[in-house]
Amino acid sequence: MNARRTWFGLALCFLVVVTLASGLIAPPAEAQKTRAEHRYDYKVVCFSYNPGERLSDDARATQFERLLNDYARNGWEPVIDLLNRSTVQTVGGGVTTRDTITFVAFRRPR
Repeated sequence: MNARRTWFGLALCFLVVVTLASGLIAPPAEAQKTRAEHRYDYKVVCFSYNPGERLSDDARATQFERLLNDYARNGWEPVIDLLNRSTVQTVGGGVTTRDTITFVAFRRPR
């Protein structure tokens, strides 16, 4: 019976030593290095649509294309629209107007 206890004790001691040794041998975890600077500059631009301007769809599209191309020449590229807001107004029960404003985020590399 003493021989069984001795072997059990040696086996248990071996498992404890192996477990502790594996913890000492494993390399420490390292965190990723933070970037010193951000990669992009961001800018938010407001595009508005008012039907009271009496522009045709083609003229309005040309106006927006011109704005987008101006920003593209300076290195800005559109990323996402942040907010679309439409305001509907009915005047005197007969005339309905809708104003739309869109905020678009642009970015360019630093």
